[in-house]
Amino acid sequence: MTGLLFVILIVTHAVAGSRFSAANEKRVRRLIRDWAPLVWLAPGERFLPLGVTEFLDNVQSDQYYLRTRIDAATQVPQFEKTREEDEYRKVHFHVTYWMFYPFSEGKTICVLDLGFFGSWPIPTIGGVCIGTLKEYGSHIGDWEHMSLYFKDNEYPLAMYVSAHDAGAFYQYDPQNGTFVYESQETRKGLFQKPIFPEKVYTADGSHPILFSARGSHGLWTAPGKHKFVRVPRLYDESGFGTAWPTWKRLELLLEEDNEPLPGWMTFKGKWGNPSSNCHPLAKLGFNICEFVDGPTGIPMKQFNFRC
Repeated sequence: MTGLLFVILIVTHAVAGSRFSAANEKRVRRLIRDWAPLVWLAPGERFLPLGVTEFLDNVQSDQYYLRTRIDAATQVPQFEKTREEDEYRKVHFHVTYWMFYPFSEGKTICVLDLGFFGSWPIPTIGGVCIGTLKEYGSHIGDWEHMSLYFKDNEYPLAMYVSAHDAGAFYQYDPQNGTFVYESQETRKGLFQKPIFPEKVYTADGSHPILFSARGSHGLWTAPGKHKFVRVPRLYDESGFGTAWPTWKRLELLLEEDNEPLPGWMTFKGKWGNPSSNCHPLAKLGFNICEFVDGPTGIPMKQFNFRC
């Protein structure tokens, strides 16, 4: 795959209450690469992953937002790193694979123009919109992630996959080499309850196969059409577009490491522009805007697993 791809990993660990030894750290790095996901970008995807530093070159910061200097770029360059091996030692940790995109495309919904009262979402009739189609929910900056939890073995104990404001937990089955659905959660919103498939397969015996939805980049555990919001009905579409072998280019950030974390890890504002072109209901707390706030960054996120 051409273009600049970038994955950030944050590791939280516990080894008898102490830091990783040098040997264990090498093993952790190897496991992280061996089990990094194979992400299929959707057919027709225009908004590709991007390195954080390249994104920061094109924005300016205030206290709360990273605002674009010019229109969001959709072209990206490419990274690569080498692999390390080491002997087996018992250790447990979890790792979060963060994937960054400079732009997230909103959803097109059917609306009826009511003049002063704005445009209101309405259902389609037999798949036909009797009003007009309008796009809502686009935003600059897009953080997506999945997490793995390791405990003493050469394979993960569990996996968490995030899709918008929901996510699913999977247990790894070493007998069959698949991840098996266990449960799901909704982190925000009353109407989000997507359906996650029972099994997630692996590539080359270890890399979980995930699917990035076209435009929105929500991570799914199967290709196809996914309904993630019931009212209004919002769908993601994913499939076998372009393969992204994330393990070929990783940047590893270890918590409590001797090396300082990059400066952008201290930014607690929004990774994008503030909301604009909002529906009148936005004044009542409904986040219905053509462009919504950019997302918060890694420091403001909660871990999916805790040692």
